[in-house]
Amino acid sequence: MILILKTGTTYNSIKSEYRDFEDWIITNMNLKEGEFLIHPTEDYQTVPPDNNYKGIVITGSHAMVTDIEPIENKMCSWLLNAHNNGMPLLGICYGHQLLCALVGGTVSYNSMGTVIGSEKTMLTAEGQTDKLLGEFPPDFKVYKAHKQSVSDLPKSAKILSVNETGMIDAFRLDERTWGVQFHPEFDQNITKAYINELSDELVSEGRDFLKLTNEVDDIAYGPKLLKRFRWITENT
Repeated sequence: MILILKTGTTYNSIKSEYRDFEDWIITNMNLKEGEFLIHPTEDYQTVPPDNNYKGIVITGSHAMVTDIEPIENKMCSWLLNAHNNGMPLLGICYGHQLLCALVGGTVSYNSMGTVIGSEKTMLTAEGQTDKLLGEFPPDFKVYKAHKQSVSDLPKSAKILSVNETGMIDAFRLDERTWGVQFHPEFDQNITKAYINELSDELVSEGRDFLKLTNEVDDIAYGPKLLKRFRWITENT
């Protein structure tokens, strides 16, 4: 069984048409009823029920990791223990940043403002041999929607991919914990819907949201990554 830690929800306008973070993850991992459990974590004071989980996926959120104290709540302590015990973990966007904070790394606001749309990520030498990302091309496009990023990681962490400015897009902790800043659960329509939802904010940042929308590519790597993570949970 895959545990999905639901750290937040999408905008109502998007949810009404496309559903929510956990639904996109379930669909793209080809999970059937009985193969997953969704545990809401917004209050960070409840932990999932005991179960024989094969792996954990941490969803995105519109909250900011810098607004919580990850070592001072039950949920984060439980998650850190799962990591320390070798449970396969995948953190997506906010989940990626949360994992960074759990192990003493640093998360901060992006100096360029909101990062959104489809953008190229490039595998590092470590990423090209990684169990999760190693089967991907040396560079490929991903969907993004975030205002904060991982700015510093512990020396033991392995950086797996970066964007064209060097921002960390993916990392691995030990051998079974991964964080990806991008959204493998998004598709082209969801990404465009995010740009539309944030259009006023993007304009205030001096961005051309119509151009951003038109430049959103149809990308197939996200489902491949999620299915690969599922394979890892079933074969380790």
